[in-house]
This record gives sequence, structure tokens and C-alpha cells, in this order.
Amino acid sequence: MTLVDPTAAAASLQLAQAARELARLIDRIMDAAVVARGLADAVHWQAKAATAYHDRATLWAGDVSGLACLAETARYDVAQAQDRAAFAESFPGLFPGARR
Repeated sequence: MTLVDPTAAAASLQLAQAARELARLIDRIMDAAVVARGLADAVHWQAKAATAYHDRATLWAGDVSGLACLAETARYDVAQAQDRAAFAESFPGLFPGARR
């Protein structure tokens, strides 16, 4: 007889992997946001097209930064789910219907 629920253990491992992948994604998004801001700042011309490019690049940088916030929220949600899975894994007898 085993006290560890293999389903909960597998869920916990999968959620840990998802959290690691989200952390990598957040780092890459933040790098892209820095590049996007650099694109906007690199334009110093006064031409109408350059001004329009600057405005669009600035908006794009904001959009990219917003993606990092969404990914961070997802990582937080995954961490909470991982904690719940680990808790269920620790006490399989208390949550017999909590199989995933």
C-alpha cells in the first residue's frame, strides 16, 4: 500500500515544469520589451514617418511588457496549483475524489 497518490505526484511535477517554462518565457518577453523600447528611442528624426514609427514602437513596447504581466500571473496560478497538488499528494486519504 502506498501513501503517495501517483496522480497528484505527476500533477505536481508537471506544474513545476510549467512554472519553469513560464519563468523562461517571462525573461524572454522582458528582453523583447527592452529591444522594443530601444527601437523607439533610436529614432531621432523629425520626419512625419519617423514620428509615427516612434509612436508605434512605443505602443508595441507597452504591449510586450503587458505580456510579461500576463505570464507572471499564469506562473503565480501554476505555483498555487502546484501547492494544491503537493498538498493532495501529502494527504491522499483526505482527498480521495480529488484525482486529476
